[in-house]
Amino acid sequence: MSGQRLLMLVTATVFVLIWVILAKKYEKPYAEIIHSIDPDKYRYPELFCVGFGLMEFLKIDGKSINARKRIKEIAEVRGRRYAEYYYFVIHAEKWTYGFTVLVMMFLLGAMGNSPEVMVLGIVLAGIVMWYIEEVLNDQLTQRRDEILADLPQMLSKMTLLINSGMTLREAWEKVAAGGSRKLYREMQLAVQEMQNGVPETEAYRNFAERCMIKQARRVASTLIQNKLKGNQELAYFLKEMSDEVWEEKKHLTKRKGEAANSKLMFPTAMIFLGILLMIIVPAFLSM
Repeated sequence: MSGQRLLMLVTATVFVLIWVILAKKYEKPYAEIIHSIDPDKYRYPELFCVGFGLMEFLKIDGKSINARKRIKEIAEVRGRRYAEYYYFVIHAEKWTYGFTVLVMMFLLGAMGNSPEVMVLGIVLAGIVMWYIEEVLNDQLTQRRDEILADLPQMLSKMTLLINSGMTLREAWEKVAAGGSRKLYREMQLAVQEMQNGVPETEAYRNFAERCMIKQARRVASTLIQNKLKGNQELAYFLKEMSDEVWEEKKHLTKRKGEAANSKLMFPTAMIFLGILLMIIVPAFLSM
């Protein structure tokens, strides 16, 4: 047996042993949280004890600056109450899948005496971990785009109602009750906060923090300023913001179209290359 193959077998064996030890050691300590994970959303949650063990070993917790930022982003999608829980579940999923792919590829590489397979395993593990993070990023982008898309219409409704004589709070409650998409659900949460005794200005501020887009923060800032200073030109400012957000929505739609076209270029090029090979290869073989 060559020295290279022996080294590959030893490395693969060490990784397999680490996986087994993590699975056995952390199975019971994390049994409760693993049982609470929805198997329809996360595949093979019973293996997540491996990821939780790696997180403990690598000292990954929710206290760092990056972790707090990520938890805040998760709160947008999953809700503030369970944001920290999902932060740990997503990380456990990421490390479990990534490390499992790495171990399997190292084992296959050692058995086949192929260091290339081991290198491929490192690449695949990285891709798997990156993909899991990108799923959340896509959900965030989709949510923020939906809120931005509905914001101009919401501002237009608010402007009309305030011009008709309604107070700010009455107009807010009326508009909030008229929709079921994400923006209107966030407005409804603000209404619930007001009804539960939260000051109106604080409810608007919380609304902006949950939406996490600069346009929503500008709206909340204008509404808060109106409550504190009694701005008599609120309808005018809302109308101006509505026009600005409409323009931003147009630019967003244009950017999405350009991004969709660029994404189509790769599969189109692959199809073209495949057709080209189908034509050229038989021509060469017949020469």
